[in-house]
Amino acid sequence: MNKLTLGDSVLNLQILKQHTTVVVEPTSQMGGTYDSAEITTVFTANNDQEREIEFILPYSTVKFSASIAVISAGEQAYSERIAQVGRIKGDLSRIKPYLQKIGLSEDQYDTDKELKSIAKQFRAGKLKLPQGQVTIKIQLSAVIDEITGEDGVKRYSFKAYSPLPAFSMTGDGVPLTLTALFKGDEVIRPQDITYNITNPFGDGTNPVMEIPNQQLGEDITFFWKWQTDPVVEFRYHY
Repeated sequence: MNKLTLGDSVLNLQILKQHTTVVVEPTSQMGGTYDSAEITTVFTANNDQEREIEFILPYSTVKFSASIAVISAGEQAYSERIAQVGRIKGDLSRIKPYLQKIGLSEDQYDTDKELKSIAKQFRAGKLKLPQGQVTIKIQLSAVIDEITGEDGVKRYSFKAYSPLPAFSMTGDGVPLTLTALFKGDEVIRPQDITYNITNPFGDGTNPVMEIPNQQLGEDITFFWKWQTDPVVEFRYHY
């Protein structure tokens, strides 16, 4: 069975569908010292042969836990097709093709010191994929720390994005939908939710569909649909 790292030139993993869902839990308002973001990305891909793939994920913070799983392999096979995500170790030269695919120039990591510094900004996990069409889930639980501003208001900030740079896309690209849900109740209400959209892995952040800041019962929702995979940074307070 072949073993490859995401970004390898011989890896032909074509994305057919993808979506990301973010649920922000107000744990700071329920006895905790921080909020929690549950970020789930599900995508369907064509895999031309069974292989083990090392997925590289652009998460730099240590304040998260993440897993990657094939959720279409059947109940018995599921336990064999789930992997935890951790720091990138060993020979770091294997991630150079990935760095090239996400648009970093070679002079940014042409020394061991530079490569180690960049590798610290990513995490990795190895997963065995069956041949054929597979559906993969990347699940992330992140800590959202509070920051007290000069005005004395405690604010929260986090970034949400689809961790799929360096994949092959079918045709002219596969749309990404992102839904963010801020949980609340009759007492707990997130206030002044703002967002900033950037695309560190390419050009363009204009959505083809956008439904921001909608009240859904006691919760607040945001929805976007893009032809790119941008980053959305949210800020809010209580």
